[in-house]
Amino acid sequence: MHGKKWFEISNANEIDSPALLVYPERVKANILTAIKMIGDVNRLRPHVKTHKCAGVVKLMMDAGISKFKCATIAEAEMLGICQAADVLLAYQPLGPKLQRFIALIKKYPETTFSCITDNLISAGEQSNAFTACRITGTCIY
Repeated sequence: MHGKKWFEISNANEIDSPALLVYPERVKANILTAIKMIGDVNRLRPHVKTHKCAGVVKLMMDAGISKFKCATIAEAEMLGICQAADVLLAYQPLGPKLQRFIALIKKYPETTFSCITDNLISAGEQSNAFTACRITGTCIY
């Protein structure tokens, strides 16, 4: 019989199912590999849509990653809770989603939030909403 494999759980009968299992040493090794591949931690903006896990975000932040990308308002909120420095919402929030996005910006002032906008009509709606709430920022073209 060979030794225990890295993914085997010694107390599997004590874990309620379904459960998310995170192997911190594997995650840390993957983070370091990404940093080594890029060569500069400041060039990384990992997307959290795959793991959606504050614990993984904390491991990334411990490794020096400060910029993140997300796909939903809920993921953006999780990043705000984690005190991520820079969060890019990878779609343009409009209507109710824009109001939720503004609420996040106000709730987590230490986090710089940004979003993608792809047309002038959406940019106008966002600009009007941000102006009404006295939120200022920078447009990057």
